[in-house]
Amino acid sequence: MRKNIAVAVSVAAIAGVLSLSGCGANDGGAKGASGTQGQGTQASSSESNGKDIFSLAGNANAIAPDDLAAIADEDVEKTVASLNEQYEDLIAECGSFDAYQANVDKVQAYYDTVLAETNALGIRLREYAANCASYVLASDRTSGQMYDDLEVIYDDLYDSAGDDLYDAVYDDLFGNLYDAFYDGVVKDGYDSMGYGEWSEISSAAYDMYSDAMSDAYDLISDCRSDIYDFGSDVRGDVFGDKLDKAKKELSKFQEDIEKLKEE
Repeated sequence: MRKNIAVAVSVAAIAGVLSLSGCGANDGGAKGASGTQGQGTQASSSESNGKDIFSLAGNANAIAPDDLAAIADEDVEKTVASLNEQYEDLIAECGSFDAYQANVDKVQAYYDTVLAETNALGIRLREYAANCASYVLASDRTSGQMYDDLEVIYDDLYDSAGDDLYDAVYDDLFGNLYDAFYDGVVKDGYDSMGYGEWSEISSAAYDMYSDAMSDAYDLISDCRSDIYDFGSDVRGDVFGDKLDKAKKELSKFQEDIEKLKEE
């Protein structure tokens, strides 16, 4: 029984309270699916006199709102394509019940890879949100214009990229894994051994799938929630003409991203 869970700007000077490691961004594009992208150096959010740093040199990874969708979409597409390619390789090795039993460690390793890649992509999507906010907050546009510019964080990251990631990984990929293993080659092995022994193998296959699927859901949901909350908070601050508060929100968000990288 398959487990389904319903879910819920312009030319301007750029800067950042912190210089994020812009994983995935190079000339406005994501570099690759595995997350092995160029890292920027982490800068202090303030000089010794306590003043915020906002300059083009301060955040070379800043992203203009008009570029955000292309960067995020490319990263999601490359990540998913890599996972799908690895899936096809795994399926080729596990085309029968006996082959599955002989390669069950590779199946578990693939589930681990899916979770690691999903987590890394989620961190990069958060970074794209921060880098876009850094661009907007450093601009000389009015509060109303900034408010409008920051809407892309919701539209292009939370909504578009987030939906694409959920559909491609949680729905499609895990659906294929369920069909291929638990409801596929493992089910086919029902008559090849005693029921007790087969049942243990079948239960283990389901647990492996179910645990990874649940973890993937949490990773995607946490990423989208973090991006939604950040975008909402920063837009609210800008709308209320509280630019300094918005910059502090950005700084805190960047710090949280760095902590995620260390986990």
